[in-house]
Amino acid sequence: MLLKKWWILLLVSVLFGAVGVAETGASAGQTDAVVLEVDADTPVVAIGEARKVVVRALVRPYRKEEKVRAPLAVALVLDKSGSMASDGKMENAKLGALEALRMLDSRDVATIVIYDDNASVLVRARSVGRGAEDPAFLRPVSRVRAGGMTALHDGVVLGAEQLAPFVNEGFIPRIVLLSDGIANVGPSSTEELARLGRGLARREMTITTIGLGLDYHEDLMTALAAESGGNAYFARTARMLPEIFSRDMEDAVTLTARKVRVTLRALGGARPARAIGRPGKLEENSLEVAIDNLYSGEKYALFEMDLPEGEAGTLLDAAEVVLEYIDPVSGTGVRKTVPLQFSFTKDAAEVEKNQRTEIVAQAALARNAEIREEAVRLADEGKAAEAAQMLGERTKQLRMLAPSVGSAAPKMEKESGYFQDLAESLLSSGGLSNVERKEVLNDAYMQKTQQAPVEPESGDVSSDQPEDDGEDSSK
Repeated sequence: MLLKKWWILLLVSVLFGAVGVAETGASAGQTDAVVLEVDADTPVVAIGEARKVVVRALVRPYRKEEKVRAPLAVALVLDKSGSMASDGKMENAKLGALEALRMLDSRDVATIVIYDDNASVLVRARSVGRGAEDPAFLRPVSRVRAGGMTALHDGVVLGAEQLAPFVNEGFIPRIVLLSDGIANVGPSSTEELARLGRGLARREMTITTIGLGLDYHEDLMTALAAESGGNAYFARTARMLPEIFSRDMEDAVTLTARKVRVTLRALGGARPARAIGRPGKLEENSLEVAIDNLYSGEKYALFEMDLPEGEAGTLLDAAEVVLEYIDPVSGTGVRKTVPLQFSFTKDAAEVEKNQRTEIVAQAALARNAEIREEAVRLADEGKAAEAAQMLGERTKQLRMLAPSVGSAAPKMEKESGYFQDLAESLLSSGGLSNVERKEVLNDAYMQKTQQAPVEPESGDVSSDQPEDDGEDSSK
């Protein structure tokens, strides 16, 4: 039995580089908009073993009741290039835009920008009024027709220009970008669009990207969303668009905190190692992770940390976790700190008894996101067999982990099946198909950012063949 317990701990270390376990920390923030909860994968560390632990900093809205929100300034930036003419794409895009307007109210401001060879303003930034039923929006949207190329960069820039005057007036700006093709007019590389996302983030603008079908550039769209702290969606079919627009506006109207940053500051000889899933900024004994926007649900950052040697029965003040964010209503900055302690024992049963299986599972899922991205990188380099081997190993690890993570076991089993199928596909085809690549990258992004997925409607089946719409698929 004792051997089995230590085998579970060893398995955790294989899955995401952790072999130590840690104590649950305190909670703070019971009097304002955001609660910070700091925990680790177990509250007790075994002596005489490697001491790499996983720390979770979870943030969630505190107030359950209805509260005043800041007004929104929303730019809906719609692709109307020639390829949008097929399979109901343009009509569903228009329905999606109108659905987004229905989520807003008369305090909010909205603009609609369309782009093909050039970008143009369909509806200038104005009060939402009656939203989707307002003739100022409904009539122009109903008249949009597809045709032309894809000036994606110019569309985003024009949408940002429409929102700029409202930023200093207390509005929260949000750009929602739809594209079904490759950007082929103006700046069009991934780095150029990532730079655009960073620039707009500095102006406090968040960009949500919606890639439709199989011809859009997933690297570009994901980078644009990531650099601005926004959501990213893969709309496998046009019929998903109304729900995606609605979901994103639901996030926007429940914004609880902006520019959320969590920093782990190690103490007492402990040292931060890396962030799991999200990018981290490591400086000596501190590690900072950006969560960006917090909406109506919880989000978290995961840290790996190395602990010094401890004696049985002792406590270690190993870290403090600092939360910083901007209140979206008042615009003021908020800062709070939560301490984190670990205790040491020579009793393996005590270690297992106090293990936080929820955090073990969340760290495994975050690691899965990293493996998804690594599989894409290897496949892009022509190393499909190497990618398949990595996925196969991960499949075995997840199946061994599943019995030890309680209610998360079905998720681990589902993930293991996914990795096995993807490994077999890579071996049989020698690479990732168009749809597989998009799905893998989008799934990885949503896992890392804890973004809720929008599932295809029943009967919607992704195809890996370009749609035969009589148009050039590069449009």
